[in-house]
Amino acid sequence: MKRLLLLILLLSGCAQLPKMPQTPASKLDSWRLNGRIAISTRTDSWTANVYWQQQGPSYILRLNAPLGQGAFLLEGNENGVIMRTANNETFTDRDPDALIAQVLKLEIPITGLHFWIRGIPAPKPAPQWYTFNKAKHLHRLRQDGWEILYRRYINVQGVDLPNKIHLENERFKVKLVISRWDI
Repeated sequence: MKRLLLLILLLSGCAQLPKMPQTPASKLDSWRLNGRIAISTRTDSWTANVYWQQQGPSYILRLNAPLGQGAFLLEGNENGVIMRTANNETFTDRDPDALIAQVLKLEIPITGLHFWIRGIPAPKPAPQWYTFNKAKHLHRLRQDGWEILYRRYINVQGVDLPNKIHLENERFKVKLVISRWDI
């Protein structure tokens, strides 16, 4: 019986995910978006307007919280990231995720979100699993400790892009609603 259970576990570990289809969104390397982000933990929540501009490997990401609750601007590329806060403080790091965690005490997975926001998995680490909806869009994705749920897509100049995304890990829930895409 133990051998059979071990064989089943080994075989299930070898199962491969279906091949991720190439989509027009996966080829986008320049875009702008506006939207809203809500981040919550078991004890706190935070909302902000979000603006993201991507030009190849370079990006500008700005979050503005309502009623003076805070704002920050990230400017980054493959060499690193600079964060500027509403209090005129400047921070730098090679990793945007680590910088946000250190300065803001939040988990916003910018590295993965660069891909997830377009409805595609990040190249690394490999996704643990994913599923598609009836339109063959990515519907659910588990990657790098996050579970991503794509609630809705919109068509922008012939490219289907997510406009409502939920992300969740053990400590944080993130809801992102994109009100405008420019590609």
